[in-house]
Amino acid sequence: TSIILCLFEVIPLYWEAYVVITFLADLRTYCPAHYEDLDNNEKEQEQKFKTEYFKKRFTISRSLLKRILQPVLGADNPSDILLRKGKGGRVIVPGRPGIYISLSYSGHLTAISIGKQKIGCDIEEVRPVKTRKIETSPVFIHYNCSKDRAPLQQVIHAWTLIESYAKLHDKNPYPLLNSCALFRNANFVSYCIDNHVILSLASGKIQFTHTLVWLDTPGTEKSYLP
Repeated sequence: TSIILCLFEVIPLYWEAYVVITFLADLRTYCPAHYEDLDNNEKEQEQKFKTEYFKKRFTISRSLLKRILQPVLGADNPSDILLRKGKGGRVIVPGRPGIYISLSYSGHLTAISIGKQKIGCDIEEVRPVKTRKIETSPVFIHYNCSKDRAPLQQVIHAWTLIESYAKLHDKNPYPLLNSCALFRNANFVSYCIDNHVILSLASGKIQFTHTLVWLDTPGTEKSYLP
């Protein structure tokens, strides 16, 4: 099935229906209006990035996050929404402990997850990577891979599980390669997008309802990973 194109005005309906919503957006859609959504603290932070790519990535993701949250919070303007860094670098909305955020980037895509419970999100393009360390890890050995998926897809999928679990617990992902605890202590949801991008979400032991939508580019195909 196709990923739904989500308009900002219908976000409250999704927020009412699901525990977690993940929004996909193309980082190449940068426009000067995104910069105007940043507050002075964020504009100073943007200037600290050394390349235009990272400056635009920060600006677009913060702007889109504010525009997503605007109808949820009932704010008059995106620029009225205050975002700050919390524990482990997680983006938070001060004074709103019931809203949880997780961001991830890969290539020209960003994934913005907002939830009513703590979550971790990771998106990865299927691209050539050094696979040996992952393939020999306890996580991958116990990973219930699908036989109809290419070996590289399996490795990338396993890594998104590790990375999303690490973000859930505000941890460094690399030590988790040596542990299988993540499969006992979390619920995962994974998507394969256009057969070359994999997205995984991690939450606690309580299962959660979720949906994946495009903010700007309709028509791409998704499928659930086993």
